[in-house]
Order: sequence, then structure tokens, then C-alpha cells
Amino acid sequence: MQLNRKEFNSFRQGRISAIRESRKQLILRNNLEKRFYRTLSTLFRKFVNTQLYLYKEFGLYESSIASQRLNEEFMPLIMAHYKRVFKAMYKNNEDNYMMDRKAEEAFVFGRNKDIETIIEQYFFSRQLVLAGITARMSNRISVLIEQGRADNLTLPQIAKLVSDNFLGMSRSRAALIARTETHNAASFANDSYHLMLQEDTGIKMLKRWVATIDDRTRPTHSEASGQIVDMSEDFMVGGVPMKYAGDSRGGAKNVINCRCIIVYADERDMRS
Repeated sequence: MQLNRKEFNSFRQGRISAIRESRKQLILRNNLEKRFYRTLSTLFRKFVNTQLYLYKEFGLYESSIASQRLNEEFMPLIMAHYKRVFKAMYKNNEDNYMMDRKAEEAFVFGRNKDIETIIEQYFFSRQLVLAGITARMSNRISVLIEQGRADNLTLPQIAKLVSDNFLGMSRSRAALIARTETHNAASFANDSYHLMLQEDTGIKMLKRWVATIDDRTRPTHSEASGQIVDMSEDFMVGGVPMKYAGDSRGGAKNVINCRCIIVYADERDMRS
């Protein structure tokens, strides 16, 4: 579907309220995060209980095999979550820009097939990091088992030791993964959407870094808040170039638990 020049004006939103847009995006992301957290918590609890049953009954635990089995269930859940996040972010933008059109007709200007490719590319870019998560969790169980053996505990006692130490940790790990992966995927999806919007319409888009300002905000993110750059340019966050909040180039110090969002707008609205 091609948009003619008369329809371009429908993408203007007037003066942009960074606070209102930030609140709207954070509510959407929090809802996605909570759903994913429940899914991950269930997976990790099932994984731990299965491994502990095998160990308690048969004394069997092999970290590499456990990691592989967890990975086989974890990766499809991650992929499904990315799809949900991308579609939610794209639809949110369609609702903003194309209120007078049906979503299925307007979806990224009729290019919804591109979304699957973009999601797959994003997923593959994250695989190495994600695989490390399951390996670390499996190794943690192995460390606890070795600790129990060194203390001459019985199999049931070792299983209880692992359960007491691991289940709480697995919930906090699920929360961290859900928060970080939702935020990063949503930020990437938002950026990819607006890159396509600019490409398809010829409208010059700008982007603005907006931090959640409170006592938990990184000083470098507070300093970056308010930066406005072209779509092709990077923000400078603590001396590190980042295309969007959650960009992996920023490293763990700028990505984990980040709550910043990026506001995109026609340059006339951004500077009005």
C-alpha cells in the first residue's frame, strides 16, 4: 500500500509530550513484562523440580544436558515473546499514526511480512547472550550439588539445599530477564518501525532520549535525557554510542534494568 502526499499529514501529532509518551510506552512494556515473567517463572520452577526429582531418586545430574534441555524450552518462549512485543509496539504506533485506518490494512504500510524477518534477525543477534543464561543456571545447580556432597548430605538433603537456594534465585532471574528482554526488544521494534516509516513516506523523523528520573536512574541516563538526534545518528550515553535505549552496544552497564524510552516524531513536531 502506498501513501500519497496528502496522507502524510496524518503522521503529524502536534507538540510531543515526552512525559505522556514515556508513560504510555512504559505501561505497555510493563504489561508485556509481567506476562513474560509469569511464563519464565513457571518454566524455571518446572526445570528445577524436574532436575531435583531425578537427582533425589537416582543421583543423576549433568549440567550440560540440563542446560541443553532448558535451552530447548527457553528459546521458543523467547521467540514467542519477541513476536508479541514487536506486534504490540508496531500496533501502538499504527494506532498513533493511522487512527482512521483498519490496523490490518495499515500495518506498517502493508509491509507486515517484513516483521517476521526483522524479529528473526533480532532473535539471532541475541542468541549467544540468551544461551549463556541457561548455562549459568544449570551450572549454579551443579555448584550447589557439589557443596552438598562436600558436606556429606544425603540425596534428599542435597535436593532440598538446591531447592532452598535456587528457587528464589530463579524468580529474581526470571524478573531480570523479563524486564531486560522486554525493554530491549520493545526499543528495537520501535526504532525499526520508525526507520521504515521514514523510508516509506520520506518524512524526516527525529528521536529523543527520555529517562525515567528518580533515585534509581543511572546518572549517565539522566544526562542523556533530552538528547535529540536524526534517525541515522546515535545518542551518546556516558560516552557510548547507542541507537536506542537497550542497544546492546551500550553494554550491560547501560542496558540491564534500563527504563529509558525513545520518543519519535516528525521533525516539525519534535522542534515545535
